[in-house]
Amino acid sequence: MIAHVILGITIDTKMWISVLKLQNSENIYVIDYEYFGEPILSNEVIYISSLDAKKQLTKYDSISFYKSMYVYPGMDGKMSSLYKK
Repeated sequence: MIAHVILGITIDTKMWISVLKLQNSENIYVIDYEYFGEPILSNEVIYISSLDAKKQLTKYDSISFYKSMYVYPGMDGKMSSLYKK
């Protein structure tokens, strides 16, 4: 079995959930780093704390992780702002 784990609740979380559901993926988890309660099942997605993630995810053969990539000003190309000339 494969678990699909979205790391954190960000502006892209809904997009990742939609993409995974379009691919008919099952076992979709969202790790909420600010939540420490029991796992919550909502619309076939399990929202889980980072503390419970290790317990819940060990039963899967494979785990796919999804995370947003953020780019900040000055971090393009070779990141020339970090090189001395």
